Order: sequence, then structure tokens, then C-alpha cells
Amino acid sequence: MDTANFFIVLIAITLVASVGIGSMVWAYIGAGSRAVLFNEPISKLAIDEKNEAIQPFQQGVTAFKAGRYPVAIEHFTQAIQLTPNFAEAYHDRGLAFANLRRDDDATFNLVKASELYLECGDRDSLSIVKQNLEALKARKRSREKSS
Repeated sequence: MDTANFFIVLIAITLVASVGIGSMVWAYIGAGSRAVLFNEPISKLAIDEKNEAIQPFQQGVTAFKAGRYPVAIEHFTQAIQLTPNFAEAYHDRGLAFANLRRDDDATFNLVKASELYLECGDRDSLSIVKQNLEALKARKRSREKSS
């Protein structure tokens, strides 16, 4: 093979590899990885507006709405550390985990939120969590069927 043909083959291989790697990166961190199950965090708050956990919770809501789910999870975690019985923070953290396809973490947080809602008698929020868990279950079944 002469030098000109060698470089043409080398360029073709590089181009194919670049497209393949670019596609994988796009699927992993780009729009291809976003199978957003929950578009909005919950908005109803049952804790005192003066609670110190409100600020990180609101920052989490803002990050969630911007699609920055890992950042939202960090803020919701801070809110939970400040107020361990903060059902809404568990709820929204569960939704953020679900949007990252971390369904086990999502399920844990949604179940914890449901326990806290049940303790305070918030049947409306409990019903919403049940719907969220059903959506996770449906997605899991859908993935199992396509595998």
C-alpha cells in the first residue's frame, strides 16, 4: 500500500472511530441519556417556612427544574440532613434519582417519603408517591420486555 492510500484508510478509520465515540458520549451524557420520567418536582411543602432545610430544598427544586439532577440530589440530601423527617425532600430526591435511571435509589426515597407522609396523615401526597412508584414499575417492565 502506498503512502497516499495509507493516509486515506487512516483518515477513514479515524472518522468512523470519532463518530462512534461521539455517539457513545452523546448517549451517556447528552440528550440520549435523558429518559425523564418526572418533569416537575413536587411543590407542596408541609414544613415550617423558617426551617433551615428550606434553602437547600429550594435550591434542589431549582436544579431539578433545570434538569441538573445530580445537583438537585445534593441539595435534597442537605435538606434531609438538616431535617430528617422532610418528606418532600425524600420525594423530590426520589424523582431526581428516577430521572437519572437510578431506580433502586428512587424507590428507596419514594418509599421513605410515603412512610413520612403516612405518619403525618398526608393522604394526597401519599397517593402521588404511589403514582410515582407505579411509573417506575411500568418503566422497569418496559425495559424487561425490550431486553
